[in-house]
Amino acid sequence: MVPNRRAAATRQIPQAVPGDWTGVRHGIPAARPRADAEPARADLLRRAEALGIPWDRILLEEIQAEQTLRRYASDIESMPLETQLSVLPVSFLSSWRVRDEIQSLSCAARGAGFPLALRRLRSVFRRWCGQPERGQAAYAGHLELAYERVLLLQRVRRAAHRSRGTTADRMAFVCATARCGYDDAAWALCREDAPQAGHRLDEAMRKVRGEGFQIPRASTEVRAFAELRRIVRASARRPRRRPPAARCADAVSLPARVGLPADGILK
Repeated sequence: MVPNRRAAATRQIPQAVPGDWTGVRHGIPAARPRADAEPARADLLRRAEALGIPWDRILLEEIQAEQTLRRYASDIESMPLETQLSVLPVSFLSSWRVRDEIQSLSCAARGAGFPLALRRLRSVFRRWCGQPERGQAAYAGHLELAYERVLLLQRVRRAAHRSRGTTADRMAFVCATARCGYDDAAWALCREDAPQAGHRLDEAMRKVRGEGFQIPRASTEVRAFAELRRIVRASARRPRRRPPAARCADAVSLPARVGLPADGILK
């Protein structure tokens, strides 16, 4: 009788899901797709074309929206919805991030009637209808975008300082590390390779000013940045007042209740 031999244990290697671009979504270069993933993607595109879905236009708009958000965000994952709407005032529905957050707010408002979710949804639809924000809120959002832009440019400069290799390798490293666009990476590499490179904060502040942001001025850019940070943090802590509900002039007023004696009703 042949004794039972224990089969050699084989290690199970997790396989990648076809079409999983999680790494690209978070700004990290994804692994090379498997060979069997290409037919699945090709079949997906064929089905989209058969249904008349303009997948090329939708994908191009998604890429443009994502690049615009990354241009003004130091941390794209924690970027609030209000900031995303300020960055994309017209094309915010082209971003999957904005659509996912609007859907979450809709579920919270319809399922539990949360007041905060309702207020944020009303803000989204006011922007959708083209109604501008109030002066103080709009300027606070403007300064918040300027502050995030300065932080992003500083991170891009630090990544450019650590980059090595050819220009293409350095560009890819900066874009993947700092999660920025190619124009910011090219600017950072040019400044790092300049014979007389200035202070990173000073150059970032000058670049943001040149882009049209109205940053407070001071004797030095360091003090100006400290004042900008103080204003942004103070505006974030300040509670926002809810605008009073507008009363319609044509509304018919309800008749006043008239008190009648009980004896008169019983007769």
